[in-house]
Amino acid sequence: MAKVICVGHSALDRVFTVDAWPAASAKLRASSLAEIGGGMAANAAVAIARLGGEAHFWGPAGEDSVAELMRVQLQAAGVDVNGLRRFAGLQSSTSAILIDARGERLIVSYRGSALEAPAEWLPLAQIASAGALLADVRWPQGALAALRAARRAGIPGVLDADTAEAATLQALAGQAEYVLFSEHGLECFAGAGEMEAGLRRALALGARFAAVTQGERGVHWFAAGQAGGLRHLRAFALPVLDTLAAGDVFHGAFALMLAEAKTPEQALRYANAAAAIKCTRAGGRNGSPSRNEVERLLRETGVEV
Repeated sequence: MAKVICVGHSALDRVFTVDAWPAASAKLRASSLAEIGGGMAANAAVAIARLGGEAHFWGPAGEDSVAELMRVQLQAAGVDVNGLRRFAGLQSSTSAILIDARGERLIVSYRGSALEAPAEWLPLAQIASAGALLADVRWPQGALAALRAARRAGIPGVLDADTAEAATLQALAGQAEYVLFSEHGLECFAGAGEMEAGLRRALALGARFAAVTQGERGVHWFAAGQAGGLRHLRAFALPVLDTLAAGDVFHGAFALMLAEAKTPEQALRYANAAAAIKCTRAGGRNGSPSRNEVERLLRETGVEV
């Protein structure tokens, strides 16, 4: 069983299902409510566990009831939570999420003060025992320390490069071997309309591989030393019900495949399938697929990993 350490953000999401949200002020009636764990690295850890990997979560939380519920839910999902550290006087992250009839989402987040916690407590020596490390941008000080440690240990370090300050993304991209941007993350990093230049810049900073996920339009990427131009992988044509946590599932699956010694392109194909299956289901991380489900989709579509 391949081991992946996920460093970064854990949160509690309260997810409301609505028909649509109006442009002006209004009261909306929800048809359902679910209280589930969220956060980029935490969701990725759950996805890894569902896919048969050994998932470890490292990240800060407040000394509050939200932190306890996050711990219980992660543990129930098969994630090692010894690295979930609570800090007195700080608050955990929580979000209100609206999912409309098309599966699109509107998120109101409070990224608790726990994300300001220091990273000196991280057991960085343990990274050498992992097959891969995944870090998100929400807790930059932890991500930077962990990615540097992964480089020193010769362990694949993956950055979930979502929306953040340009300086933060540049600092983290300079330490990660694999930089996977969201579209908004790449815009923050390189500016609007600069996809190819932005991915090349990540490689110039020291990454071996840089990609941008684009939902139904698939994934574009460059690899260091690659001949030719930008490469593209099409998305799987599955019905979309809920996109919540799809990117986190993608990143978790990609990191797990690297931990299992797959090539970056093989990891992309596998992650693409895992995220596509997640989008067919409601419930954020609860829709993360099993390994059998991903492998079945790959077989049925003739995609080799």
